[in-house]
Amino acid sequence: MQQHLPFYPGEQLLYQVYYNWGFVWIHAGTVDFAADTCQWNHRPAWHFVSTGRSLTSYDWIFRVRDRYEAWASRGELVPLEFIRDTYEGGYQCYNHYFFDYNRRQITGKVLRSKKKDVKLAIPLEHGLTDVLTAAYRLRCLDASTLRPSDTITLPMAIDDEVHRVQVVYHGEETVTSRDNKKSYRCLKFTTSVVAGSIFKSNETITVWVTNNRRHVPVLVEARILVGSVKVYLQE
Repeated sequence: MQQHLPFYPGEQLLYQVYYNWGFVWIHAGTVDFAADTCQWNHRPAWHFVSTGRSLTSYDWIFRVRDRYEAWASRGELVPLEFIRDTYEGGYQCYNHYFFDYNRRQITGKVLRSKKKDVKLAIPLEHGLTDVLTAAYRLRCLDASTLRPSDTITLPMAIDDEVHRVQVVYHGEETVTSRDNKKSYRCLKFTTSVVAGSIFKSNETITVWVTNNRRHVPVLVEARILVGSVKVYLQE
């Protein structure tokens, strides 16, 4: 992890989501990420928040209302607490994790549509993280050490299970903004996703991040259960 973090207190990143309908790309939703410093149980921490929602005009096709929150230690981004509260096309999911380093386990609960509620007791192995903290930790990678095909394995708690998510580096590429007015020198990564309400199993997400100190994601592409999506950084 880099000594100096690539994000700063008060950082906000806004994105526009486009859905492929046949041969047409439709503006379907928005996603945003916010990072700030705070106190968590009287200790310095980072507070990350990400929300995603479909546009009202798109709700009749597939309504999305997602909110993720994570708290992590100020220095090494060690996860402390995580909340997921999502609604995707009628499927609801709620996760609340506490990372208990004294007992070496994740405690909390998982609530999901049409499934039994789960009280968590997941062994807390080294490096285990939540999905939102993981996104910020990946921005801290020292890209100068990476070579094409290098793979990073992230143990990640998702719902009531631990998944070893593989992130593969593919080298440098230039990406153009949706309006073709700006180009970015980027690093390209792919990762497999866990099957759920939007994704099939074994699908891949491709992410391009700026090839500079900040490593800001500027474009995300993914196939979903029906069609595909592109997520563009909003200028």
